[in-house]
Amino acid sequence: MKKAYSIVITDQLQSCADFYTRHFQFNVVFQEDWYVHLLHAASGAELAFLAPNTPSQPAQLHAPYSGTGVVLSLEVEDAELEYRRLTDKKDCDIFLPLKDEPWGQRHFMLRDPAGVCIDVVEQRDES
Repeated sequence: MKKAYSIVITDQLQSCADFYTRHFQFNVVFQEDWYVHLLHAASGAELAFLAPNTPSQPAQLHAPYSGTGVVLSLEVEDAELEYRRLTDKKDCDIFLPLKDEPWGQRHFMLRDPAGVCIDVVEQRDES
């Protein structure tokens, strides 16, 4: 395997691309009206978005993401700094405020324009 990345099926392609480039420093590396592919240069993380009902895709890929059952974890050096940076952004739907977990994580959660839950997490205890 050379890499793995997720593709979210959504009609919010441009909104998602804008969201991740603006708030999480991803770059658009490929874009068409039916697909956008993002790359985070520093970490190498990749994420893509596909329009629903794209004729070139099998029927199993036609329905848009329904907003449940998926969490995208973004590990950061300082979750509190990221939380403060994103708290006042009107397009950041933070639904879990910054909190420390007993298993050694500090994190908060928000949703992207497609409804994907994003867990911004700092690993505080390596044990």
